[in-house]
Amino acid sequence: MSENASQIGRRTILKAAAAGAFGPALLLRDLHAQTALPASLTTGLKLANYGPIYVAQRSGLFEKAGLKLSVDVGGSVNEPVAIALSGRGQFAATGTGMAMNATAEGGRMKVIAKMTGALGMWVITRPGTSFKSLADFKGKKVASLRFPSNTVTSPTYAMKKFGNFDAKAAGVEFVEGPPGSIVSAVRDKRADLGIVFEWDASIASNSGLQIAYGFAPEVGPILLTSVMVKEEYLASNADTVQRFCNALAAAMKLIREDKSAYVAAMAAEFPNLDRAVITAGCDRLLSTPGFVPLTPVITKVEWDAIVEHDTLAGTVRKGYTFEEMVDNRFAQKAAAAAGLKD
Repeated sequence: MSENASQIGRRTILKAAAAGAFGPALLLRDLHAQTALPASLTTGLKLANYGPIYVAQRSGLFEKAGLKLSVDVGGSVNEPVAIALSGRGQFAATGTGMAMNATAEGGRMKVIAKMTGALGMWVITRPGTSFKSLADFKGKKVASLRFPSNTVTSPTYAMKKFGNFDAKAAGVEFVEGPPGSIVSAVRDKRADLGIVFEWDASIASNSGLQIAYGFAPEVGPILLTSVMVKEEYLASNADTVQRFCNALAAAMKLIREDKSAYVAAMAAEFPNLDRAVITAGCDRLLSTPGFVPLTPVITKVEWDAIVEHDTLAGTVRKGYTFEEMVDNRFAQKAAAAAGLKD
């Protein structure tokens, strides 16, 4: 036997012995590492909306599905789609309207999975401020992030659709600012109200402000955030897309069965936040029906709602039908394999 052959033989024996010593888990991990398909995903900003992705990443569910996924954060809601269209990334998780805008401009996208199925947004006020319905927006200064953030578009839509009035005509003035500015704008009386996601809702509540109103009960199911891919990529990478959806469905199942996995993933993703804020925020998000989806499958009701939302808010160039934009095949197969139902 040659020296090279002898060395290879010794390595094989040592590897087998190591697998026996450390058990099946190591061997399975090694096999996944050898067969994992590489891919990348970009999210729009760093938000609690992407909880199922964080859980899948932190719990090793992408690896278990045979996917070596890198997750990056975009600097705007538009950036994830731009990265996917350029070929620098494959999966984009962001506001659903961004897929419609790209398609209208010739960059055809397909929406493959649900990420957020409700408006996880709240009105914050100073103690003593009365806010009981959408009509209380009239004549108010409202702290928000910069347009086209949902902190502007969603209340604008809700006022028009459910309050039956136009925000601008009713004297509503949005005080737009960068991330982190809303709570202080309300506290310092530069605005009467603020529109916030988590974690700002819990930061506000823990710092003496009050949560006066939630949009989800009135607005109902809506595909606020979703996962999308370039249509051309989908046509030639169905296996990778299926693996991604399998991991996402597994994460949604884990969240449903073990709340602590959700809290732990969020705490790891947002290490600068107080644990009390994370805990309160997770409780609020999990108790908001539809915010954390029960399955990644998109319904026509959710799709039609986001098309109407973005059309009324003026953030899409063209509204597309459910049949034109949504490809549910992979999410449906993943949900069935995980035993998930709405």
